[in-house]
Amino acid sequence: MEQIMKLADNVEMLEIEGRGAYYPTLLWDEQDVVLIDTGFPGELESIRGAMQKAGFAPEQLTKVILTHQDIDHIGSARLLRDAGAQIMAYETEAPAIQGDEPLIKVADMEAHLDELPAAQQAFYHQLKDAMPSLVVPVDVLLSDGQELAICGGIQVIHTPGHTPGHISLLLSESNIAVCGDAANINEGKLVGANPGMTHDMTTAAQSYAKLAALDVAGYVCYHTGYLAK
Repeated sequence: MEQIMKLADNVEMLEIEGRGAYYPTLLWDEQDVVLIDTGFPGELESIRGAMQKAGFAPEQLTKVILTHQDIDHIGSARLLRDAGAQIMAYETEAPAIQGDEPLIKVADMEAHLDELPAAQQAFYHQLKDAMPSLVVPVDVLLSDGQELAICGGIQVIHTPGHTPGHISLLLSESNIAVCGDAANINEGKLVGANPGMTHDMTTAAQSYAKLAALDVAGYVCYHTGYLAK
């Protein structure tokens, strides 16, 4: 069942119970309604249900910000763009999101395909077959340190490691960091990226340290929810 958690006057964390819980972030102002990350393919109706509890519909979205290229973050992006939202993503992550380059996780598996267990090989083929229907043009390329003058201000923070172009977002007005998969919550503490799902753990650890050092009110982690600092 979809749930929401109000984090600030114009910020709701959506809780989607699909293939495990995940937490997109919804924010708005008088001009824009913005969704950060879009869930797995086929789960747009769950996102719709959570958005409706916050008083919005997917058709009202003006912008979608993707923290990175993984399928559980870009899954509904194409449908949301078709409904009128601009797609925004980091400049070096956009080629994979648009289908100009393979997803980094697909490339990683492909490089060692013969060594993978049968279940992972099946997942690789499933992912590769699904991508042509999921790729989406990126309308706005983002850069590290960029300040977006929407919803009280959003600062782009490049936090590579989980994927090379992964970004986190600092919501200036509420002082909340949206971390994507660069950080998680474990036993009430902020921890780093999931090693089993991360492309480069050395770089990911550096990105986590950058996030942990922020003087913020709290962190939204895509797979583990919200932690007040």
